[in-house]
Amino acid sequence: MGKSANFFGQPIFSQMIGLLTKSKIEERSKEHKSDHYCKRFSTFQHLITMVYGVTSGCNSLRELCGGIVSYGDKIAHCKFDYSPKRSTISDANKRRDYSVFEDLYDDLVKEYLPDLSDSHKQLVIDKKVYAIDSTLQSPFFNP
Repeated sequence: MGKSANFFGQPIFSQMIGLLTKSKIEERSKEHKSDHYCKRFSTFQHLITMVYGVTSGCNSLRELCGGIVSYGDKIAHCKFDYSPKRSTISDANKRRDYSVFEDLYDDLVKEYLPDLSDSHKQLVIDKKVYAIDSTLQSPFFNP
């Protein structure tokens, strides 16, 4: 039995990031002005950081940043320019509008939906996606 010709030889995270086109993401970020006042942590970097957090099962920003730092230069092939700090990710989560990511998701669904099997198409289209905000509003913290 020979090896499968469909095996990329890359981790799943790299394969997922390979599906993202940086030029399309930059186009959407210009449209939404989501990179306004951003020096290094662009919309593209924010997106791949969050995708990394979801695929690795990170539960906190500390865990997310620690995971990225622990890979060091081994994660450069995944298009990480640098390892963002917790405060940078937190500020981006607070200030960057979700609509840019919503439009990017819609673009990806339109592009890759024909390649999905019939059973997966219903999962993508018919289900609602819920985002849960786990921030705490404390009477002692007033931003």
